[in-house]
This record gives sequence, structure tokens and C-alpha cells, in this order.
Amino acid sequence: MTITPPAPTRIDVTTFSGKDHLLGLIREEYSHTLEMVTGTSEQEWDLPTPCSMWQVRDLVGHLLDVSFSYIGYFKQGERGWPTQEPKGMRAYGAGLGKSALLHHDLDKWEALSRLDACNELLFGYFDKLTEDEWSGRLVPHGWVGPVPAFMMAAFQLMDYSVHNWDFRKALGREATVHADSANTLTPFMFGLMQLCFAPEVAGDLDLTVCIEISPAEGDVWTVRIADGALTYEPGRPAAPDATFTFGCAEFCLDVYQRIQGGQATGKAESIEAFRKLFFTI
Repeated sequence: MTITPPAPTRIDVTTFSGKDHLLGLIREEYSHTLEMVTGTSEQEWDLPTPCSMWQVRDLVGHLLDVSFSYIGYFKQGERGWPTQEPKGMRAYGAGLGKSALLHHDLDKWEALSRLDACNELLFGYFDKLTEDEWSGRLVPHGWVGPVPAFMMAAFQLMDYSVHNWDFRKALGREATVHADSANTLTPFMFGLMQLCFAPEVAGDLDLTVCIEISPAEGDVWTVRIADGALTYEPGRPAAPDATFTFGCAEFCLDVYQRIQGGQATGKAESIEAFRKLFFTI
């Protein structure tokens, strides 16, 4: 008989009591990044990754670009300086794809040194956030607009968790997402779904979807598509048109469109329609 261990208890990192947990996961994921990338050969540094525009070196360039941007966002907020209208997620993939390539010609050790220096400053910003600031301080973000400070840390965990999967895939290693990171990120994946929802594809679609995250008992969510919008909430819908069952890591990779995961049941046309509702970032 196979006994499946229970999923780790999910800590609510949107509250200050979850701050240490979230920052610990980010540091752990970053440590995995450095371990993988510092060990790359000259040939591996130039290998293609699952991100179509990038080699391994460009994936490092992306992480450097993002960390540098986040430091600027925190400083911009501190100064109270004006911000531009957010560019929006439609432009996100192409925009960050190109900006990562600005670092393409950096020597590996210079790129990693810059990344490490930026993260020392960025993680310092995270560490200094007080209880009031964790959820009460808004930080400007060039793509999605002002967000609570904890979201800047959550974005970093998304970046390192998913891109560590990309690094592993590129380097021929077993491609995984750390179980605790994936479990922590699960609620945020519904927000990412909402950001990447394509209303013009949905049209007048009226759809109720149940999403079950296994193996945790009761980790069930309702996603509604109606009036050209996507909404979500915890809990099981009464009569879903389709049900998708995912593992935590599988769910994160599916939402990021690295894989098409999940076991789907229900109306075939509803399953197919739901799969097509999201644009790529």
C-alpha cells in the first residue's frame, strides 16, 4: 500500500505572521539558482531554455533585470516620485524578454555578481518591512501598478521557483518545483490567471470551473467566467461545468504555461474553452 504524505500546511504569507516563511523560501530558491548557475560550463551558459527568447545566460539576465527594477520601485515609492501608467501584462512577456537580452554579453561572473549585489539590497528591503508596511504599504510596479509590499516578495518567489524549473530543464536535470514553494504560491496562481485572462476570447462564455489541488484535503477553488471577466474564490462550486485536479507544483507550471497539466473531467467543450482563455507571458 502506498501512503501519500499530507501536503504541508499552507501559511498565509499575505499577513505579517507569514513574512519569515516567504522570505525564507525566496532565499532558499535563490540559493538553488546560484548553485546551479555557478556550476555551469561555458557550453551550458549558452544552452537554450524553455523560455523561447533566452539562453541560460539570458535567464540570469532576466533575474538581474527584475531585481534591479524592484530596488528602483521601492526607492520610487519611498521618494513619492510620480509613476507612469502600468504597461499591463499583455506587454509583459515581450518587454521583459527584450530587457533581459540587454545583459546578454555580460561575462558569467560579472552577471552573477551584479545579481547577488542587487538581491542583497532587495532582500534588505523585504527584511525591513514592518507589520504595517507588509500589507499596508503600496509599492509601484511598472507592469501591474501599485501592489502591497508583500506582493513584491511573492513575485520574487514566483520568479525563482518557476525559473529554477527552467534552469533544471535547460541543464538536463530533473525539472521540479519545490513543494513548499508551490504550496505557498498556489493562491497567487489564481491572481495570475486573472491577470492573463483574455476577455476577447471568452466573449459571452458563461462557465463555472472547479479546481482541486491535491493531495491536500479541502484545497478546492471556484473559478467563474461570466460577463467577460474571470473571478475566483475558495470553495467547491455546486455544479461545475468542468473540474481540474492538480498537484501544487503541476498547477504552478500549468498556470505559467510550462506544461498542460491536471486531470480534467466534465463537459469536453468546457474543458477546451477554459484551456484557451489565457494569453502567454
